[in-house]
Amino acid sequence: MNDVSTGPSGAGGKEYLLVARIGRKSLHARWLAPASARNFDVFLSCYDPGVPAETGEGIRFEYRKGKKVEGYSGFLNEHASLLRNYKYICFFDEDIDVNAGAISGTFDVCRKYNLKIAQPALTWDSHFTFAALLKQPGFDLRYVNYIEMMCPFFREDILERIAPLYSLGFESGIDVIWCNLVSEGPEDFAVIDRFPVRHTEPVGGNKAANGFVGKRIYEDDIYAILKMFKLPWLRTVPFSGIAQSGGPIASRLHLFLSAILLLGAVSLQRPFMYRLRAVLVYLRHLMLGPAPNIKVSLPNSHPHIIQG
Repeated sequence: MNDVSTGPSGAGGKEYLLVARIGRKSLHARWLAPASARNFDVFLSCYDPGVPAETGEGIRFEYRKGKKVEGYSGFLNEHASLLRNYKYICFFDEDIDVNAGAISGTFDVCRKYNLKIAQPALTWDSHFTFAALLKQPGFDLRYVNYIEMMCPFFREDILERIAPLYSLGFESGIDVIWCNLVSEGPEDFAVIDRFPVRHTEPVGGNKAANGFVGKRIYEDDIYAILKMFKLPWLRTVPFSGIAQSGGPIASRLHLFLSAILLLGAVSLQRPFMYRLRAVLVYLRHLMLGPAPNIKVSLPNSHPHIIQG
C-alpha cells in the first residue's frame, strides 16, 4: 500500500466517510461534486497504479494492489483507528453513478433511522440482480433482510463487527452473511428509495479483475460461504416500509401492489428476459411473506433463527 495523501482524519470534522476501490473506469468524480453538498469525507483506494492521485479538501487517496474484497480487507486492517472517527462508512463500487447531494442525503437517512446496514435503491435503468433493491415509487425507504455489496452503508460499530468477513478469502457472497451476523429485528436494515443510484455496468462486468476466471463463478463463493455459516440463501424481501409522507407501510398487499410497477423497469436495459424473471421472482417472494434473518456468528458458533 502506498498512501499518497494525508487527507481527512475524521476527528472534529465530518461524521461520514465514503470509501471506494477504484481504477481507470471509476465514476468517483461524480461523487465529489458539488463539493458544497458533501457532508462526508472520501478515501479512494486505487488498485491501478496508472490512475493519477485525487486531491482536494476532505479527500484521501492510496494505491493498494489486490482484488476488491481483498483490498477492502487490507484497508480495514490498516485504517481501523481512522474508521472509528466516523458514525457511518459506505463502500462504493466504482461504477455507481450518483452525485454528492444524494450520497449526503443517504448518510443522513441512515443516521435518522439508526440503521445498521443500508443502501440506496437502484434506478430503474440500472443493471441489477435483485428487483427488491430497485427504487419503488411512493416509498422513502423499505426495511429489508439483505443489503448487497454494491454500495453498502455501515454504522461504524457494525462495520467493525462484520469486518472479519472481508478476510475469509471470498470475493463474492459476504453480503449474504453480514445482515445475519448483526440482526436483532425487522428495522435494522433498509434500502433507501429517496436517494437512488444508477448501477452503470452489467453485473459481473469486472469479474476477471476480482479473480473469477475460467470456470470459477460468483455463485461458487456464495455457496461456499453459505456452507461455512450453515445458512440457506434467503430470498430478498422487505419487512415493511416508510412512505414519502412519513407514514409506516406494513401491509403485504400494499408492498406487493407497489412492486408490480417494477415491471416498467424490464425494458430499460438488456437482457430483457433476465430482468423480467427477476421482477417476477420478487413478486412471488412478496406473496410468500417476509424472509427472516438467521442469526449466525463467525465460524465455530451455532446459528439460531431470528424471525424479525
